[in-house]
Amino acid sequence: MTLTFPEIAIPPDLARDDMPDLLRHWYLGPRARRHMMMRRFAEVDRHLDLAAGRRVLDVGSAWGFNVMALNRLGFHAVGIDIVPDPFVVGKRIADYNGVPFDVLGADASALPFPDARFDHVTLVETFEHIFVDDRARAMGECYRVLRPGGRIVLSTPNHASLVESAKRVAVRHRWLRAKLPSMCLPDLGTARADYHPYRYHRPWPDRDIAALLTRTGFRIRSVSHFLFMLKSTPDSLYASWSLLERAGERTPAVRDLAATVCVVADKP
Repeated sequence: MTLTFPEIAIPPDLARDDMPDLLRHWYLGPRARRHMMMRRFAEVDRHLDLAAGRRVLDVGSAWGFNVMALNRLGFHAVGIDIVPDPFVVGKRIADYNGVPFDVLGADASALPFPDARFDHVTLVETFEHIFVDDRARAMGECYRVLRPGGRIVLSTPNHASLVESAKRVAVRHRWLRAKLPSMCLPDLGTARADYHPYRYHRPWPDRDIAALLTRTGFRIRSVSHFLFMLKSTPDSLYASWSLLERAGERTPAVRDLAATVCVVADKP
Protein backbone atom coordinates (compact mmCIF):
# COMPACT_ATOMS: atom_id res chain seq x y z
CA MET A 1 0.00 0.00 0.00
CA THR A 2 1.31 3.45 -0.92
CA LEU A 3 0.80 6.02 1.80
CA THR A 4 0.63 9.74 1.10
CA PHE A 5 0.97 11.99 4.10
CA PRO A 6 -1.00 15.20 4.48
CA GLU A 7 1.28 18.22 4.40
CA ILE A 8 2.38 19.59 7.75
CA ALA A 9 2.83 23.34 7.27
CA ILE A 10 5.55 25.22 9.14
CA PRO A 11 4.61 28.58 10.70
CA PRO A 12 6.15 31.34 8.57
CA ASP A 13 7.41 33.16 11.66
CA LEU A 14 9.36 30.13 12.96
CA ALA A 15 13.03 31.07 12.57
CA ARG A 16 15.28 28.43 11.06
CA ASP A 17 17.71 28.86 13.96
CA ASP A 18 14.92 27.76 16.32
CA MET A 19 14.18 24.58 14.36
CA PRO A 20 15.50 21.16 15.43
CA ASP A 21 18.03 19.71 12.98
CA LEU A 22 15.64 16.98 11.78
CA LEU A 23 13.15 19.66 10.78
CA ARG A 24 15.57 22.15 9.26
CA HIS A 25 17.88 19.75 7.42
CA TRP A 26 15.48 16.91 6.49
CA TYR A 27 11.80 17.89 6.39
CA LEU A 28 12.68 21.31 4.95
CA GLY A 29 15.95 20.15 3.41
CA PRO A 30 16.87 19.34 -0.19
CA ARG A 31 14.61 17.05 -2.18
CA ALA A 32 16.68 13.91 -1.57
CA ARG A 33 16.74 14.35 2.21
CA ARG A 34 13.02 15.01 2.37
CA HIS A 35 12.40 11.91 0.26
CA MET A 36 14.54 9.80 2.59
CA MET A 37 12.69 11.04 5.65
CA MET A 38 9.21 10.67 4.19
CA ARG A 39 9.87 7.18 2.78
CA ARG A 40 10.87 5.93 6.22
CA PHE A 41 7.70 7.22 7.83
CA ALA A 42 5.57 5.97 4.95
CA GLU A 43 7.07 2.46 5.00
CA VAL A 44 6.34 2.19 8.74
CA ASP A 45 2.91 3.79 8.84
CA ARG A 46 1.52 1.89 5.84
CA HIS A 47 1.49 -1.23 8.04
CA LEU A 48 -0.95 0.38 10.49
CA ASP A 49 -4.65 -0.35 10.10
CA LEU A 50 -7.37 1.97 11.36
CA ALA A 51 -9.76 -0.98 11.39
CA ALA A 52 -7.49 -2.65 13.96
CA GLY A 53 -7.58 0.37 16.27
CA ARG A 54 -6.70 4.05 16.39
CA ARG A 55 -4.32 4.21 19.36
CA VAL A 56 -0.66 4.53 18.33
CA LEU A 57 2.43 5.07 20.45
CA ASP A 58 5.27 6.67 18.47
CA VAL A 59 8.59 6.00 20.22
CA GLY A 60 11.40 8.46 19.50
CA SER A 61 9.18 11.23 18.14
CA ALA A 62 11.84 13.98 17.87
CA TRP A 63 9.94 17.12 16.80
CA GLY A 64 6.74 15.09 16.49
CA PHE A 65 6.17 14.78 12.75
CA ASN A 66 4.77 11.25 12.95
CA VAL A 67 2.42 12.18 15.79
CA MET A 68 0.97 14.98 13.67
CA ALA A 69 0.86 12.89 10.48
CA LEU A 70 -0.87 9.94 12.16
CA ASN A 71 -3.43 12.20 13.80
CA ARG A 72 -4.15 13.73 10.39
CA LEU A 73 -4.62 10.21 8.99
CA GLY A 74 -7.30 9.41 11.57
CA PHE A 75 -5.28 7.74 14.32
CA HIS A 76 -4.93 8.89 17.89
CA ALA A 77 -1.16 9.13 18.23
CA VAL A 78 0.87 9.69 21.38
CA GLY A 79 4.59 10.40 21.17
CA ILE A 80 7.51 9.97 23.55
CA ASP A 81 11.18 10.85 23.34
CA ILE A 82 14.02 10.63 25.83
CA VAL A 83 15.07 14.12 24.64
CA PRO A 84 11.81 16.11 24.70
CA ASP A 85 13.31 19.53 23.87
CA PRO A 86 12.05 19.54 20.23
CA PHE A 87 8.48 19.10 21.44
CA VAL A 88 8.33 22.85 22.13
CA VAL A 89 8.70 23.57 18.43
CA GLY A 90 6.50 20.58 17.57
CA LYS A 91 3.67 21.97 19.71
CA ARG A 92 3.93 25.29 17.93
CA ILE A 93 3.73 23.56 14.52
CA ALA A 94 0.84 21.34 15.64
CA ASP A 95 -1.13 24.34 16.89
CA TYR A 96 -0.52 26.13 13.58
CA ASN A 97 -1.93 23.09 11.73
CA GLY A 98 -4.78 22.50 14.17
CA VAL A 99 -3.52 18.99 14.94
CA PRO A 100 -3.63 17.27 18.38
CA PHE A 101 -0.16 16.93 19.90
CA ASP A 102 -0.05 14.49 22.82
CA VAL A 103 3.65 14.02 23.63
CA LEU A 104 5.87 13.66 26.68
CA GLY A 105 9.45 13.01 27.67
CA ALA A 106 9.99 9.35 28.54
CA ASP A 107 12.48 6.51 28.17
CA ALA A 108 11.53 3.65 25.85
CA SER A 109 12.73 1.18 28.47
CA ALA A 110 10.31 2.56 31.10
CA LEU A 111 7.12 3.62 29.30
CA PRO A 112 4.68 5.57 31.50
CA PHE A 113 1.56 3.83 30.19
CA PRO A 114 -0.68 1.01 31.47
CA ASP A 115 -0.65 -2.48 30.00
CA ALA A 116 -2.42 -3.02 26.65
CA ARG A 117 -2.98 0.71 26.14
CA PHE A 118 -2.15 0.85 22.40
CA ASP A 119 -3.16 -0.85 19.17
CA HIS A 120 0.13 -0.04 17.41
CA VAL A 121 3.67 1.01 18.33
CA THR A 122 5.98 2.70 15.83
CA LEU A 123 9.71 3.40 15.96
CA VAL A 124 11.03 5.34 12.97
CA GLU A 125 14.85 5.44 12.97
CA THR A 126 14.88 5.07 16.75
CA PHE A 127 16.01 1.51 17.51
CA GLU A 128 19.63 2.21 16.55
CA HIS A 129 19.81 5.09 19.04
CA ILE A 130 18.62 3.05 22.04
CA PHE A 131 21.54 2.09 24.28
CA VAL A 132 22.30 -1.52 23.44
CA ASP A 133 21.90 -2.77 27.03
CA ASP A 134 18.41 -1.23 27.16
CA ARG A 135 17.00 -2.72 23.97
CA ALA A 136 15.54 -5.85 25.50
CA ARG A 137 13.73 -3.78 28.15
CA ALA A 138 12.54 -1.29 25.54
CA MET A 139 11.05 -4.01 23.35
CA GLY A 140 9.55 -5.60 26.47
CA GLU A 141 7.90 -2.29 27.30
CA CYS A 142 6.54 -1.98 23.76
CA TYR A 143 5.11 -5.49 24.12
CA ARG A 144 3.56 -4.64 27.49
CA VAL A 145 1.73 -1.50 26.32
CA LEU A 146 0.36 -3.21 23.18
CA ARG A 147 -3.00 -4.93 23.39
CA PRO A 148 -3.15 -8.60 22.36
CA GLY A 149 -3.29 -8.60 18.58
CA GLY A 150 -1.48 -5.26 18.45
CA ARG A 151 1.40 -4.51 16.11
CA ILE A 152 4.89 -3.04 16.36
CA VAL A 153 6.54 -1.56 13.25
CA LEU A 154 10.07 -0.23 13.25
CA SER A 155 12.49 1.13 10.69
CA THR A 156 16.21 1.27 11.34
CA PRO A 157 19.40 1.46 9.24
CA ASN A 158 20.13 -1.80 7.45
CA HIS A 159 23.30 -3.21 9.04
CA ALA A 160 24.14 -4.95 5.75
CA SER A 161 23.63 -1.88 3.57
CA LEU A 162 26.32 -0.34 1.43
CA VAL A 163 26.07 2.84 3.52
CA GLU A 164 26.49 1.18 6.93
CA SER A 165 29.24 -1.09 5.64
CA ALA A 166 31.13 1.97 4.38
CA LYS A 167 30.68 3.70 7.73
CA ARG A 168 32.18 0.75 9.59
CA VAL A 169 35.25 1.05 7.39
CA ALA A 170 35.39 4.83 7.77
CA VAL A 171 35.41 4.86 11.57
CA ARG A 172 38.63 2.84 11.56
CA HIS A 173 40.41 5.83 9.99
CA ARG A 174 40.54 9.04 12.02
CA TRP A 175 40.77 11.35 9.02
CA LEU A 176 37.56 9.88 7.60
CA ARG A 177 35.81 9.80 10.96
CA ALA A 178 36.49 13.52 11.44
CA LYS A 179 34.64 14.31 8.20
CA LEU A 180 31.43 12.46 9.06
CA PRO A 181 28.55 13.69 11.27
CA SER A 182 28.87 12.17 14.75
CA MET A 183 25.20 11.18 14.87
CA CYS A 184 25.62 8.87 11.88
CA LEU A 185 28.78 7.03 12.91
CA PRO A 186 28.73 3.47 14.24
CA ASP A 187 29.22 3.38 18.00
CA LEU A 188 32.59 2.04 19.08
CA GLY A 189 31.70 1.17 22.66
CA THR A 190 30.20 4.19 24.43
CA ALA A 191 29.92 3.85 28.19
CA ARG A 192 26.50 4.44 29.71
CA ALA A 193 27.79 7.55 31.51
CA ASP A 194 28.67 9.06 28.12
CA TYR A 195 25.51 7.98 26.32
CA HIS A 196 23.39 10.49 24.43
CA PRO A 197 20.87 9.24 21.83
CA TYR A 198 21.82 11.87 19.27
CA ARG A 199 25.44 10.72 19.31
CA TYR A 200 24.76 6.99 19.59
CA HIS A 201 24.30 4.91 16.46
CA ARG A 202 24.45 1.11 16.56
CA PRO A 203 22.32 -0.68 13.95
CA TRP A 204 21.78 -4.41 14.35
CA PRO A 205 21.55 -7.10 11.67
CA ASP A 206 18.00 -8.06 10.69
CA ARG A 207 18.30 -11.47 12.29
CA ASP A 208 19.26 -9.97 15.65
CA ILE A 209 16.33 -7.57 15.64
CA ALA A 210 13.93 -10.35 14.69
CA ALA A 211 15.43 -12.64 17.35
CA LEU A 212 14.99 -9.99 20.05
CA LEU A 213 11.37 -9.38 19.08
CA THR A 214 10.71 -13.12 19.01
CA ARG A 215 12.24 -13.60 22.47
CA THR A 216 10.06 -10.76 23.71
CA GLY A 217 6.98 -12.65 22.53
CA PHE A 218 6.25 -11.03 19.16
CA ARG A 219 5.52 -12.93 15.98
CA ILE A 220 7.44 -11.57 12.99
CA ARG A 221 5.19 -10.75 10.03
CA SER A 222 7.69 -9.28 7.59
CA VAL A 223 11.19 -7.89 7.13
CA SER A 224 11.72 -5.61 4.14
CA HIS A 225 14.48 -3.41 2.74
CA PHE A 226 14.16 -0.10 0.92
CA LEU A 227 15.83 3.23 0.12
CA PHE A 228 18.89 3.75 -2.04
CA MET A 229 18.74 7.54 -2.24
CA LEU A 230 21.88 9.37 -1.08
CA LYS A 231 21.28 12.46 1.03
CA SER A 232 23.81 14.36 -1.09
CA THR A 233 21.91 13.71 -4.34
CA PRO A 234 21.48 17.08 -6.11
CA ASP A 235 18.01 18.09 -7.23
CA SER A 236 19.12 17.87 -10.87
CA LEU A 237 19.77 14.11 -10.47
CA TYR A 238 16.82 13.33 -8.21
CA ALA A 239 14.53 11.92 -10.94
CA SER A 240 17.24 9.68 -12.38
CA TRP A 241 18.27 8.43 -8.96
CA SER A 242 14.64 7.70 -8.08
CA LEU A 243 14.43 5.37 -11.08
CA LEU A 244 17.57 3.57 -9.94
CA GLU A 245 16.15 3.31 -6.43
CA ARG A 246 12.94 1.70 -7.65
CA ALA A 247 14.89 -0.73 -9.80
CA GLY A 248 17.14 -1.69 -6.88
CA GLU A 249 14.19 -2.27 -4.57
CA ARG A 250 12.65 -4.66 -7.10
CA THR A 251 15.81 -6.72 -7.50
CA PRO A 252 16.13 -9.29 -4.68
CA ALA A 253 19.93 -9.58 -4.65
CA VAL A 254 20.29 -5.80 -4.69
CA ARG A 255 17.39 -4.99 -2.35
CA ASP A 256 19.17 -6.56 0.62
CA LEU A 257 21.80 -3.80 0.35
CA ALA A 258 19.26 -0.96 0.72
CA ALA A 259 19.78 1.68 3.39
CA THR A 260 16.80 0.88 5.61
CA VAL A 261 15.08 -2.17 7.04
CA CYS A 262 11.46 -2.29 8.19
CA VAL A 263 10.39 -4.99 10.64
CA VAL A 264 6.72 -5.72 11.33
CA ALA A 265 5.65 -7.95 14.23
CA ASP A 266 2.42 -8.73 16.08
CA LYS A 267 1.65 -9.45 19.70
CA PRO A 268 -0.29 -12.74 19.84
